[in-house]
Amino acid sequence: MNRSRRTVVEVRDDLHREIRKLALLNDLRIYELTNAIIEEALKDQAKVKALIRRLKMV
Repeated sequence: MNRSRRTVVEVRDDLHREIRKLALLNDLRIYELTNAIIEEALKDQAKVKALIRRLKMV
């Protein structure tokens, strides 16, 4: 995985606020935390696929 390449992903304002409240982080650190959260979620492919189906994204 090329960690130097970046893509902008919109995070809902309410989720951004929740992360900020939990961690008391600045925006750059929130970016790092959000990436870690996504990485952790992607480890469970079955759960992600179920979520995709539930959201009717396929």
